Amino acid sequence: MLEIELVNRIYRAEFKQAEYKFALLAHCLRDFRPACRSVKGDIESVCQGCTEDCLIRLGSVLLEQYGIHPYISVEIDQERLFKKLKQEHPSIGALGIACIPELAMGMRLYLHSGVPPVGIPLNANRCARWMSQAYESSFNLEQLEELLR
Repeated sequence: MLEIELVNRIYRAEFKQAEYKFALLAHCLRDFRPACRSVKGDIESVCQGCTEDCLIRLGSVLLEQYGIHPYISVEIDQERLFKKLKQEHPSIGALGIACIPELAMGMRLYLHSGVPPVGIPLNANRCARWMSQAYESSFNLEQLEELLR
């Protein structure tokens, strides 16, 4: 948690100044009641707003208000993604919303790739990798908005 907060404080301004900003949201944030109707986007899956209270939909709406392109992180090759985006845009910034281990690992990868990162950890990790099955996860929307202001 401390590492994530320090990286946020150090790279927040550089992230905000980036020409192209994108966010990777953990797929476990989706509403598990209906079948998710996300579609393949140019980088990764994109939310289609199936339900009103889905955290991916709520987070995507907020991110788009700040000019950030939201994607649902499922099977993305982040290193390949960074190389592609760096060829297309002079400056990029990455925002992650994930469990603490994956967020810290992703932020390190962003930094190694020369991409200024910021991130929001999940409130709880309910991933199938850590539990016998997947459960809905959550994050703090107010904390995200505070980071983006």
